[in-house]
Amino acid sequence: MAPRRGGLPLPDFEWEESNEDKLLARHDVSAAEAEQCFANPHPGPRRVGDDMLMLGVTDGGRMLLLVYEQKAKGVVRVYSAREMTDKERRTYRRLVR
Repeated sequence: MAPRRGGLPLPDFEWEESNEDKLLARHDVSAAEAEQCFANPHPGPRRVGDDMLMLGVTDGGRMLLLVYEQKAKGVVRVYSAREMTDKERRTYRRLVR
């Protein structure tokens, strides 16, 4: 685990350059923004098959949906991150008060 930021423990992240490029090209989301979502208040993740889904917010207030894998020893590998839909925003606001 990385140092705490904003009171929440930060996991270690594993990135592939091609995946970082995909996030920027398809969704205009940087790896740094995806990581920030783990440091800011968020509802607990939801497991869907082998993947985890999380609603999170960046330091700049951008609301993102992340799809990631929780690997051994707490390492996180983000597969996708995009802007939340209006319905997801309402759910985030309801769950994070």
